[in-house]
Amino acid sequence: MPNPPNELSRILQAFFHERLAAQRRASTHTVRSYRDTWKLLLRFLAERNGTPPTRLRLADLTAEAILAFLDHLETQRHCSVRTRNQRRAAIRAFFRYAVFCRPEALEQCQRVLQIPTKRFTRTLFGLLTREEMDAMLSAPERTTPIGRRHAALILFLYNTGARVSEATGLTVKQLRLDHPPHVRILGKGDKERVVPLWDDTAETLRAHITERGIMGSPDAPVFANRRGERLTRNGVAHILNRTQEKAAERCPSLRHKPLTPHTLRHTTAMHLLQSGVDLNVIRCWLGHAALDTTHQYVEADLEMKRQALAKGGIALFPNGPTTWKPTDEVLAFLETL
Repeated sequence: MPNPPNELSRILQAFFHERLAAQRRASTHTVRSYRDTWKLLLRFLAERNGTPPTRLRLADLTAEAILAFLDHLETQRHCSVRTRNQRRAAIRAFFRYAVFCRPEALEQCQRVLQIPTKRFTRTLFGLLTREEMDAMLSAPERTTPIGRRHAALILFLYNTGARVSEATGLTVKQLRLDHPPHVRILGKGDKERVVPLWDDTAETLRAHITERGIMGSPDAPVFANRRGERLTRNGVAHILNRTQEKAAERCPSLRHKPLTPHTLRHTTAMHLLQSGVDLNVIRCWLGHAALDTTHQYVEADLEMKRQALAKGGIALFPNGPTTWKPTDEVLAFLETL
């Protein structure tokens, strides 16, 4: 008979089955991300303590051990700070649950929960210009079924700004292709949003679905591979890479530009903003939980900053910018620091 699960195993299983699946109804992507974090952590602790993972106790997961694991991710596995912070978030979620299961471990859990995020330089996200996006949309060879699938996928991603998981999970029943065409997208946290479709997008999707013979199959995936199975993240990335190579023949600036499915999401948001669409509308369009997330596109749009400058930014200082001078000895001292 297999050995009964120890305390840590019981809490961990309850965390995934009860907290994530039943209570929070976490997405498959979130569950897999948390799972991968714990696989890495348990292997790290087993090697560090010389103890098999099945023998590890909750008491072994000290704040010092968690910090050592997070440092290991950066120094040994060469993960980015962003990835380190994502792993930390998965660990924190577990300890917020563990403290209810083991109130006597409150002090240990609090110490882990107090581990701060690591600050990092936030780089500007990549996006495509309108010329580059036009080249991407024109690149697929629409005389073949594969080319028509590629064209439908890229047009859908650009029209909706959908996340790659939202596109690969799209089913026929989520589409309304008659007037007015729109799609119901199931996003993070099972939050549903409605996004309008351009007429060209609706017609392209209608033709793609009709060609595949799935118009009467509401649960069939809209974007599938050769075996009829839904596309994977890697499959979408492969399609974009192939399309980029073809589009670069027409638009050379695409040749060495990093391109991922999320690049198209950023591109959609920026082009909507540049077209004068209100930030709140863009937030709903993309499914952002907070307006602050959407506001990053305003900060990144250099052309809008140039226009603001041309409208009178420099005119505020007709004789050149002035320099503030402290009038107090304490203030003067502080200025020297």
